[in-house]
Amino acid sequence: FILLSATAHGSIGNVTELKGSGVITRTDGDELELQKELDVFSYDEVKTGNGRTSIDFVDDTRVEITEHSKLIIDEFVYDPANNQGGLTLTAALGTVRYASGQIAKDHQDNVKIQTPTATIGVRGTDFAMIVDEIGGSTIILLPSCDTNGLCYVGEISVESDAGQVIMNQAFQATRVEAAETKPFKP
Repeated sequence: FILLSATAHGSIGNVTELKGSGVITRTDGDELELQKELDVFSYDEVKTGNGRTSIDFVDDTRVEITEHSKLIIDEFVYDPANNQGGLTLTAALGTVRYASGQIAKDHQDNVKIQTPTATIGVRGTDFAMIVDEIGGSTIILLPSCDTNGLCYVGEISVESDAGQVIMNQAFQATRVEAAETKPFKP
């Protein structure tokens, strides 16, 4: 039985790759330099400076955060024994690549990725988000490939306050300039 959430105060993953510099800010205000194998918790804020990092979550979700980017882990719950799970992330600035893990495969409605202007609904796939300094968001759907080189394309929805688009073809992209504008047609 594994229940990992903010209330359990357990590690939900760790830093698996690091090039350059960055920090994780905890809810208690502690700021830790990023380093390989550093534990990650719900509500952590990850900021990269002149560096990039990858985080692998316990459900095999993976996020890659490039230079001068900011990602907030809003919530992570994973309990495979009771078939429960949920993940909410906020890509606040820069470029973040997301690769679905078990939560998105088993509980796709419980995975939400936020940007300042859009909400991305994940249907078990990979995508990248680029968030500029004023919050405009570009989202690109990517193929998911396994270690044998077999690739498939899932589906994501990109929603703003004014509309929604569905993307289900590799390398489709959309942009949301502001929360009150519709996402561009893919």
